[in-house]
Amino acid sequence: MAIAKKGLRKIVVKNETFYWKIRKKISHNEQHNSDYRIPILHESEGQILFIIVNFCRSEYYGREAMAITPALIQSKIIEAINLGWAYSHPGIPISLINGELAYL
Repeated sequence: MAIAKKGLRKIVVKNETFYWKIRKKISHNEQHNSDYRIPILHESEGQILFIIVNFCRSEYYGREAMAITPALIQSKIIEAINLGWAYSHPGIPISLINGELAYL
C-alpha cells in the first residue's frame, strides 16, 4: 500500500527519511471533530503508519485549534519506532493511538 506522492512533506528522523501528508485546508472530518489520521511512510515504502491526533485543527465545537508541526510528527515517529514500528518492511498499515500501536 502506498500514499499519493502529491503534497508529501519530507522529514528526517534518526538519519532515516520519512514522508508525511496533511491537507493545507481543514478537512471535512476535522470540521466535524472526527479522528484525523496523518499518514507517514518511510522512503523504502514499507509499512504505513497513521498517527491519530487527539485534537482537531478546527475551532468548531468549542475546542482550541492546534497546529500540526514537523516537531509533532518527528516525536510521533520516534514514539512509534520505540514501540516496534517496522517502517522499512512491508505490512498492513498500523496506527499510533494514545501511545499504542494498533493494526487497522
